Amino acid sequence: MRHEPAEGVGADRRPGAVGDRPEARLERAKAFGATHVVNSRTTDPVEAVRDITGGGADHVFDFVGARPVTAQAMQMLGKGGGLYLIGVAAMDAGLEVSSMVALTNSQRVQGVYMGSSNLKRDIPFYASMYLQGRMNLDDLVSKEIGPTEIESGYEALKDGSTARVVVTDFSV
Repeated sequence: MRHEPAEGVGADRRPGAVGDRPEARLERAKAFGATHVVNSRTTDPVEAVRDITGGGADHVFDFVGARPVTAQAMQMLGKGGGLYLIGVAAMDAGLEVSSMVALTNSQRVQGVYMGSSNLKRDIPFYASMYLQGRMNLDDLVSKEIGPTEIESGYEALKDGSTARVVVTDFSV
């Protein structure tokens, strides 16, 4: 997936894929620079990613954290590829990894907590990119709410057309 903020660090060099179900999310991924999208309801996402990338992806990001999705993500990896676990999984969720496949293909799995960010470095960098017009954050926010609207904000997230709900009004 080529994503606008990632272009500044060379992530646009190779095509990638986004697998998701709600059609609105797939369209949003395209709007933010995805070179390919895969609807996992109608297409085998593992086969599609391996076809798109010519044998497997260099990087796969699991934002879901569900055991079947994580297993598919592992199968999408190419030689030397890395799987990044971002989605919060159930405490008993796990991933079966063939040691031989991981070893012979030099694959790795890495947890990413809170974006694995260095906040002192990253927040000013992102703010600078935004202020320069190089990072579109505005279109990521679908709805702005106040603290008394938290429940309706969570409900809005269940709809595939809502990207992010952000608390911006702190007056009570």
